[in-house]
Amino acid sequence: MMNKGRTKPPAQLDSRMLSGGVDHLDYLRVQKRCIQDGEDWVSVCEELGDYNYRYAQEELKKNHSLTAKYFFMAAQAIYRVGQYGLTEVDDEKLRIYKKIVDSFTCYASLCDPPMEQVTIPYKDYEMDGWFILPKNVTYPCPVVLMIPGATGFKEEFILQAQNMVDRGMAVLLMDGPGQGTTLYFNKGYLEVNIENAYMKMVDLLEKDERFSTIGVIGGSTGGYYVPRLAAVDRRVEACVLNSGSYYPEEICDFAPIYHHKFAVLCGVSDEEMKELWPKMTLEGLAENIECPLLVVHSDTDPIFSLKGVQRLYDEARSKDKEIKVYPGMWHCSAGIESEAFRYMSDWIIDRLKK
Repeated sequence: MMNKGRTKPPAQLDSRMLSGGVDHLDYLRVQKRCIQDGEDWVSVCEELGDYNYRYAQEELKKNHSLTAKYFFMAAQAIYRVGQYGLTEVDDEKLRIYKKIVDSFTCYASLCDPPMEQVTIPYKDYEMDGWFILPKNVTYPCPVVLMIPGATGFKEEFILQAQNMVDRGMAVLLMDGPGQGTTLYFNKGYLEVNIENAYMKMVDLLEKDERFSTIGVIGGSTGGYYVPRLAAVDRRVEACVLNSGSYYPEEICDFAPIYHHKFAVLCGVSDEEMKELWPKMTLEGLAENIECPLLVVHSDTDPIFSLKGVQRLYDEARSKDKEIKVYPGMWHCSAGIESEAFRYMSDWIIDRLKK
């Protein structure tokens, strides 16, 4: 008899899993075991992650650092897609997320150069992140602040960040309020005026003598957060949105469960969330954006509408602005990641190098 378990989350498209670092054999295994045979998605992903993590540890003891690095990456990637559909921050969610952190930290230590862990004080908690530095670069070099969305956090964006690092830019990859470890372990909740937290990140970049010009990029809901920063902080010299939004409440049209998910991110009740949604808008802010602006979107994005980012684009005062539409693609350029991620990286380095 088929074991009916939890299923693959709808937003975990195949291309998203693979572009986020899931090993192609792990991908085939979950396809077979979960989608075809009906095993529990979360349990299978955790089992595969545990195997990858143990194998990486064994190889590291043999001084096979490149192999260990690969399998630590594979471990965190399959753990990440496993816990993705768990809305409540319960013991299971936290147990698997701790494994994401542990395996990613091992991966980061084996990079060349090793990633640098970052904690930035904000209010009564700390925001967590990583500095990813280019190799053989002349300092000071451009730096990009990379912000994830409402459910895919900093670990998922590492391969996209690597595209920028390969082009001579440093990347500060952060979990801000309401994101990843900042939320789950530091109790830093999402807030309406999220740009205040991001300005603290820019403060850190400005004071670091290794860096010159500062850019910012956000994906999904991060593509709503970063234009808020660009609208108020003139230190930002280029801004990129990958499937952003003008009014993120529209995500509830795609799946009503996101009303509760955002309540969890904000640390409020579902009823209180109703009062916050109208305040989450770029109205009165988009018109203050003056730095170079790139909006990447699709006309068939089911989560955030093209109409919303078109309004952002139209209202922004940037003299150098572009809206790049990939027809027929999914959210966050899913289905054309290889091209879109490199396009964004080339665009931003062209604006930041001086």
